[in-house]
Amino acid sequence: MATQTQEVTQRLAPFQEKFLEDIFAQASALKGTGMPYAPQQLAGLSAEQQQAIGQATAGVGAYQPYLQAAQQYAAPGGVSQFFNPYENQVVQQTMQDIGRAGQMQQQQLGAQAVGQGAFGGSRAAVAGAELGRATMEQQARSAGQLRQQGYSQAQQAAQQAAQLQAGLGAQAQQMGVQDINTLLGIGGLTQQTSQQGLDVARQNLLQQQSLPYQEIGFLSDIFRGVPALQQTTSSTTTPPPSTTSQLLGLGIAGLGAYGQAQQGLGFGR
Repeated sequence: MATQTQEVTQRLAPFQEKFLEDIFAQASALKGTGMPYAPQQLAGLSAEQQQAIGQATAGVGAYQPYLQAAQQYAAPGGVSQFFNPYENQVVQQTMQDIGRAGQMQQQQLGAQAVGQGAFGGSRAAVAGAELGRATMEQQARSAGQLRQQGYSQAQQAAQQAAQLQAGLGAQAQQMGVQDINTLLGIGGLTQQTSQQGLDVARQNLLQQQSLPYQEIGFLSDIFRGVPALQQTTSSTTTPPPSTTSQLLGLGIAGLGAYGQAQQGLGFGR
């Protein structure tokens, strides 16, 4: 008995097959090219930041000269730098004035003693000696007061100078810190702007590299969104007869022909 075999083939519509073929061709072209990649870049220090670092480095210990000057002024020897250069002249002039006044008093005493007839007496000598001693004491007292006053003024000036130097050192240090902070702020803004530029350039490069992959994905989405228009074709095949069947058929056909021949010759009556 003959057996038939039927083969059924389902295919997409021709335009869909062509569309899918193009997608595979683009994907094959990207094979081995690598996925989109762009290294992350870090913006370097700005000019302002570098300047701030330089000023900060150079300004370390910049206040020390001021502190050293303040210490010198505050030390005992520092007072001598503020002595009035005219103090000795003032003292000498004061002593001369007191001495001159003492001489005038001595002359008055002598005149009085002459008028009283006691010139050269013991009372006049005692009065003269007493006046001389008082004059010297007045000179010493005045000189001491003047020098003490000069020293106090010099000491006060030295203390003010020490405080001024210490204040200048602190102010210079504070102003230096403010300048550094200002430069760091400006430099940070500049660096941030540079970093944003690098990030934007990197993102643009990544997007540019991703375009082929995005196009393939876009086409694939379109392909999946269109219903498949399938075509079905079928073919039937009948296997050829076997050798035995052919021999049997020939035998039957031969017998039929032989019978017909016999009937024609009258053997069949």
